[in-house]
Amino acid sequence: MNTKQVKKLINTFIGLLLIVLLGMLFIDLFSKPNIQDIKFTNLDKIKNNRIDSSNEEIKVTDNADFNYSVIGYRVGDSNSSVIVKKGNKEFVLYEGDILENTYELTSISQDEIIFKGSGKLFKLENKVGK
Repeated sequence: MNTKQVKKLINTFIGLLLIVLLGMLFIDLFSKPNIQDIKFTNLDKIKNNRIDSSNEEIKVTDNADFNYSVIGYRVGDSNSSVIVKKGNKEFVLYEGDILENTYELTSISQDEIIFKGSGKLFKLENKVGK
């Protein structure tokens, strides 16, 4: 193969690559984004419907049916928060927030995260940063 054929082959490859990239650019320019509505739950409604379980005995259970994992946390005098993950969903919660309309985040510490739901106490070991 001589140099002219090599140059022609390289130029053909670059030309095809340019056509593909220009096609992708036009597709991106003329496609419209798919905007979906996000429905937020009314937190006041959830907090009013919450059963006051201060008189009930709360059992500490194993976390077999509570398969969330802690991926981040922030502990302080106020506004402590935690990031938990289940499958491919991540949730950012502050103390007192309700997780998936079921579990209330009651306590955040450097050692464990505690949720309360349906008369049970769920403790997650905090392994972040250790």
